[in-house]
Amino acid sequence: MKSLWEDLNQKVDQQKVLTDQLILDMTKERYEIRMRSISVPETLSAFICFAAVIYLISNFNELDVWYLQLTGVLTIVACLLLPILSLKSIQKLKAIDISKSTYKASLLNYAKEKTRFMRLQRISFYTSFIVLILTVISFGKIIKGIDVFTMTEKLNWLVPSGIGILYIFSQWVLKKYKKATDAANAILKELEA
Repeated sequence: MKSLWEDLNQKVDQQKVLTDQLILDMTKERYEIRMRSISVPETLSAFICFAAVIYLISNFNELDVWYLQLTGVLTIVACLLLPILSLKSIQKLKAIDISKSTYKASLLNYAKEKTRFMRLQRISFYTSFIVLILTVISFGKIIKGIDVFTMTEKLNWLVPSGIGILYIFSQWVLKKYKKATDAANAILKELEA
């Protein structure tokens, strides 16, 4: 009877370990799905920014005046720096391995990285308006041959409408990212139970 009881006890312990591991694996998978919902759009937008940088660099000779060259350089720097910072921040969020550290450590690490990511997104939100204006100036000259500083009547509607569209889109993206990061945080908090 004692042997049977020990076998049963051992099977229950093994089942508990398997159940705990299954819960941890499912939680990790749900966390990774949430992180993918942020990383995929950011990666796509980074490719668009990098394509814009390549286009600007290959047509930089079209920017024939110093102030157009300055806007081109600033556009290139912004289109390189912002996506790289954002992708690095997302990579740090994705690198949190909930199976290799304690619950508390995972949660603290996530909270720190989430704060950094959301701060970077807010900074990107505000700088994107400046980048939009710089991009309109640079691409206006390269694509249409328009010097915005001397021919503003052709672009009277373009910049305000672009700013309006960018504002609406950026607010939507910030809300989606906040929702995704909050959901990932909730997934991590479920481990406590």
